[in-house]
Amino acid sequence: MRRLVARLDPERLIPWVCAASVFAWQAAIALRFPPRDGDLLWQRWLGERVMHEHAIPRVLGHETFTAEGARWTPQEWLFSTLLAWSGDHGAAWLVPLLCALAAGVVLASIVIRSRRRGVSPLMASAGLFMFAFSSIQSFGPRAQVFGWAGLALVVTLLESEGPWVWAAIPATALWANLHASAFLAPAVAMLFAFAALLRDRRWSPAVRRFAALTAGCAAATLATPFGTELLRYTVELSLSPIRDSITEWGVTSLHSFAFTTGALPLLLVLAVFGVRTSLRDRVLAVAFCVLLFTAVRNIPVFTIAVAPIALAALPRRGDARAADADRRFGWVTVAAIVCCGVFITALTWRDGPGSREKLPLGSARALIAQAHGTPRVLCEDFAWCSVFLDAPVRVFMDGRCDPYPVAVWHDYRDVIDGNRAWAAVLDRDRVDAVLVRPGGSLESLLAERHEWRRIASDRVSGLYVRTALLADERR
Repeated sequence: MRRLVARLDPERLIPWVCAASVFAWQAAIALRFPPRDGDLLWQRWLGERVMHEHAIPRVLGHETFTAEGARWTPQEWLFSTLLAWSGDHGAAWLVPLLCALAAGVVLASIVIRSRRRGVSPLMASAGLFMFAFSSIQSFGPRAQVFGWAGLALVVTLLESEGPWVWAAIPATALWANLHASAFLAPAVAMLFAFAALLRDRRWSPAVRRFAALTAGCAAATLATPFGTELLRYTVELSLSPIRDSITEWGVTSLHSFAFTTGALPLLLVLAVFGVRTSLRDRVLAVAFCVLLFTAVRNIPVFTIAVAPIALAALPRRGDARAADADRRFGWVTVAAIVCCGVFITALTWRDGPGSREKLPLGSARALIAQAHGTPRVLCEDFAWCSVFLDAPVRVFMDGRCDPYPVAVWHDYRDVIDGNRAWAAVLDRDRVDAVLVRPGGSLESLLAERHEWRRIASDRVSGLYVRTALLADERR
């Protein structure tokens, strides 16, 4: 044992110890913190339908009164099915743990790709923490985390140059059944082919290989129950005005903690030292820089692809062998990282259950208990309405959001923004219950109208109903 320890290089261990520490912290977050929105509610509801009906629903159903029959492409069907199956079998911890493992794939990818480029262990460790910071606002038990793992795995395989490069094709097929971001796979392969063409200036074996990989990855995106529908869904969503109403699709800016701590340092390094990178790395970095500024949710995607590239551009010190004192310092560093990782993970695990509730469960229960008939509900935060999918309630819009027509989104914005037509929308669609943010402008508007009454509230919402909805008003 002593001989093994003597042979180990503590400096080379540092990135892996950092990766293990970040993984443990993210596992604690995934397992202990409750969801911040209603995504897991509708996704489990979808998974239950898939298992019970042995089919994937393709249209919105009777649960909504504004868009019944609208076309729906539930891209996260595999994630949802796993979520429902694990919940039904007393293993609700399984999907959060798998999401943490998916983040672990990203961490390992950053270490491996950094080592291929000769990045120092300390700089590779910095790249891990940049990813952790860039993902802090988006990480959790969510399908998009598997998209991050898919990107990390495919880029790592495409850079491998050996026979493993072809494994990118089946990896893309699995990715496409978990999240629609799988179309990044053929795009990245095409960037590799383009870079090889610029470098070789002819139809070289490298260009042919990456062209074949581009075609293979593109074909792999069709290996889902949706075929070409998944591509149509992705294109329509990227062009849809509904993105303006979703925070994660907002414009990347300095106001984002994830951007300033995770992506911005990498951008500055590329701006100063980017010319030192290879042609292929420059092509990849430019493409993901463009993607970075299209939406906040692309910040972790940028960090995954670009961190090893940017860190490899930094000037390096000589490769002199470490002295015994440096070796001792390396072991002290490893021990310090382990201690910090254990402490932060334990603190996160302990404080998780104490986090505040993010869903309006109290108001939802009050509505179901007091309503006469089947309420028609609008939620100021549309994701809240996912709590009603298994209840005798019909909703204006729920957390699935993507398949709702643009006209419904315009009506939704009119109401929550308090535009001139807000009351007319509620009257036309016969909305008789509204969940509002306490103290918000929509609550003020409803409070001023005599036909609306506040009957319940909880930590995150207030419930207003038309007086005719209440059973005692109907008698």
